[in-house]
Amino acid sequence: MHVDVIDTYEDFKKLRLNWDSLYKIDPECQFFLSWIWLSQLFLRRPDSWCVLAAKPSQDALDYVAFFPLRPTTRFSRSRNDYITEIYMGGNFWADYTGLICHPDFEQTAIPAFAKSLKRMSWAKLHLESFRASDQRIALLTDQFSARDFRKSYRNRTSKVDGINNLISPFISLPSSFDEYLQTRVSTNTRQKIRRFLRKIDSSDDLRIDASTPSTRKQDLDALINYWKNRWAERKGKKIDTLASKYRKILEQGLEEGIVYMPVLRQNDKPISILASFIDREKKSLLYFVAGRDPSWSVLPPGLVLHAHNIRWAIENEIHIYDLLRGDEQYKYSLGAEDRLIVCIRIERQNQPSSNIRSGLCDPSKQTS
Repeated sequence: MHVDVIDTYEDFKKLRLNWDSLYKIDPECQFFLSWIWLSQLFLRRPDSWCVLAAKPSQDALDYVAFFPLRPTTRFSRSRNDYITEIYMGGNFWADYTGLICHPDFEQTAIPAFAKSLKRMSWAKLHLESFRASDQRIALLTDQFSARDFRKSYRNRTSKVDGINNLISPFISLPSSFDEYLQTRVSTNTRQKIRRFLRKIDSSDDLRIDASTPSTRKQDLDALINYWKNRWAERKGKKIDTLASKYRKILEQGLEEGIVYMPVLRQNDKPISILASFIDREKKSLLYFVAGRDPSWSVLPPGLVLHAHNIRWAIENEIHIYDLLRGDEQYKYSLGAEDRLIVCIRIERQNQPSSNIRSGLCDPSKQTS
């Protein structure tokens, strides 16, 4: 197995057809590994990513696996020196990270990625928010021997509210909205959803519609402002940075047609907004962020918009409603079941020298 290192956007663009074909046939792929998502991310931070690309031989035309990475350099006080740490390519914009691999080449391509990584000069490798089967995780991590590396599973449960961010609830959607209401939620929730949706349908001043180019700025402003007001105390000094990040992600996603953003309005005022990613290839809708007017109490806007999202998804032949990281209780009231992701840290037993960037994400370095 031959591994190349891709670290220029021009070279990444050339991978589009190869990447999309692998994405289509890899059953473990998810939206945050799609070319369209990563291309936006790599454009935003052009100097802090690379992709390991594996193919059966140096002369082979197509790659059979891709592994997006994010190398970072920081000063270590304990060593009084700079060290390199490698995160996953989607950190810290994506809820999930991972790798893409043709199912027929798992046994060779994934260990080849690990062997390539071992040759690079870094202190820590963070498999953060890593979503993959146990088999793929073992194929990758088993290459790092206990003699040379320390491996540890990391906890991602919030000390503030006890939310476990290594649990990712999702809903398998049936073929009709009525079947969803009958089979996925409780009698009480079913009655509430039907009553609230009927109330909106019959109202003169309430409606739900998708954000359009003509309302986009107003809707995004409302979403970001509502979100900031809701989370300002908990996020602290990070609130403006996070809000700016969300705005950039959503602006680009709306332009690309990969974000669905329904808005509950009273007359023309946005009351609540919910933004989700559309993965048409994997037939998934991934709920991303929401905001609402806390002074408005006519009906529960969160429940209403999630129900609307689910109905829209089913009507558009989407099979999975992904509620992303965090085991908040409301997700289970919608009929969610759990998917687990992992955070694994791999540290070298013997730290590399201070020449930390030697051979790291250098496209001239190739391994076999």
